[in-house]
Amino acid sequence: MHGGALRSLWYDAPNTAQHSINVGRWRWNFVDNTHFWSPGLYPILGISEGIVRPDYALLFQLIHPDDCPRTMEPAFVRQSESVPPSTFRIVRPDSRICTVVSRVEVTATPDGRPVCAHGILVDISDHAMWARAEAEQRRRDRAIFESVRAFTSTTYAFPFTKFSEEWLDLVGVPETELLQDPGRPIVKEYGRKNGLQEMESSFSAKHITQVLRTLRLANGDTARYRMVLVPVLNDAGHIESWTNFVGPIHLKIRPAGRLLLGLEQRLESGHIRAARALLDWSMTDLSGASGVSLSTIRRLEGCITAVSVANRNQAIDALRRAGIVFSFIDESTIAVSRGAQRAG
Repeated sequence: MHGGALRSLWYDAPNTAQHSINVGRWRWNFVDNTHFWSPGLYPILGISEGIVRPDYALLFQLIHPDDCPRTMEPAFVRQSESVPPSTFRIVRPDSRICTVVSRVEVTATPDGRPVCAHGILVDISDHAMWARAEAEQRRRDRAIFESVRAFTSTTYAFPFTKFSEEWLDLVGVPETELLQDPGRPIVKEYGRKNGLQEMESSFSAKHITQVLRTLRLANGDTARYRMVLVPVLNDAGHIESWTNFVGPIHLKIRPAGRLLLGLEQRLESGHIRAARALLDWSMTDLSGASGVSLSTIRRLEGCITAVSVANRNQAIDALRRAGIVFSFIDESTIAVSRGAQRAG
């Protein structure tokens, strides 16, 4: 309901499609000198998956020599507590060139010793393509809202200082009035908070909240709605933002994008063990499929918070690619099921 960049959510509704962008992720574990590249990194580097072993030194060698940042040098990354963002060109093996934006996070021990680096490369070679993709994404988001009266948005703080266009259109209350009374569109229910108060409490407690409330809509009708607030963590384990979903309660939610990312980041060790059991995988199988070391998988299944967010994401992505689905079944429970395996 709040301001910020909108992202698509998949519904059981017509004319919805997933939007993908050219993003690749890498990880370098300094302790055991192991490396991981996500499937999306290979096309950015112009290398077919399975041809080479992931290695940060190889990635670095592909940076154009005329604009190679010193901060991307292996020695700097390995010894630094932080790596500033940078933009540079990649020279692919076939001599084609692309421009990327780089972000790197370094994980360190309590005494400051770097132990792991994980980064992201975003291909920004075709700015016009990005503009068209963003415009198309906004069109799809709006089409979803017009079709099923549901939407997602991103917020960074409470109390709210901005409300999304969809929320304003849904409830028909001017933004100036909502800023004074954010709970005005929510029908009061005896003995219950108005829903926004629960979300604000969740914001302080840093956990997922899902509430069911009756809204007074712009056309004068009332309808039962689901409101979900999900924190999204960065690779360092800190909350980067909050993703909100607002939709009629009869709508079956199929999370995608940041909503799915935030949901999966709240999984517990038991969810990982259950997912592996559904696939009939051993810990070694999960290690091989995710690129995460066997010792890390053992720690993951013992205490999920003992493992970095980057490692968790890798393991969860491997399970999802193998057909595992994580979803809400009530206001606080995440279910694990098996669907169709997806390619890539």
